[in-house]
Amino acid sequence: MLLLKKLPSVREPRLYLSMERTYLAYLKFLFIAFGTGILSKKMTLLLTALHFYGLVPFFQDLYRLLTWPVLVLLFMVFYFFVRDLRYINHGAPVTSKEIQDPRIYFSAERTFLSWIRAGISIVIFGFVMEKFDFFLTKLALMMHRVITLQASFSGMDVIFLMLGVFNIAIGLWGFLLTVKQVDQGAYHPHHKLYGFYGLVLFVCLSLLSYFLV
Repeated sequence: MLLLKKLPSVREPRLYLSMERTYLAYLKFLFIAFGTGILSKKMTLLLTALHFYGLVPFFQDLYRLLTWPVLVLLFMVFYFFVRDLRYINHGAPVTSKEIQDPRIYFSAERTFLSWIRAGISIVIFGFVMEKFDFFLTKLALMMHRVITLQASFSGMDVIFLMLGVFNIAIGLWGFLLTVKQVDQGAYHPHHKLYGFYGLVLFVCLSLLSYFLV
């Protein structure tokens, strides 16, 4: 993080794009960790149904470790992204010749691919959570017993799926804006895009927090 290291800054497109990729990696990792925590809670239901009680405490501890702490870290990542963005904005400007650099187009492409990777990862975890619920339901029918699914978890797979698709759409939008601006020789950070994504992310995190209560 630029702000923590007190590094010199310039308002250069590649620096903004590199920061995007860094924070996207944080978001992808934390969402995968959160999804793993939810799956751990569902594993306790499966293990209890199969009478494997010895592993239940481990998955319960994993659930507690990867849910609320990860949600707090997700809010912190968004906060530090805003701080780093402001820090770069106070850097020295660059000329239009430096902006119209072929390397910036490649950097924009790498950033777009990072958005796609993050979106696909979140979508995959959404499908995994949905299929795991389906598996538990079918297992309960085969065993002729009731496996109670926690009702508050029922909407989390939908949130993951929608957020993953939204991630890809936002990445495409940002890529097209970046290419257009670089073609014109005047790059400006996508504050409105960041704000819109931050609002959607805040709503999703708030819903996830509500489901955990």
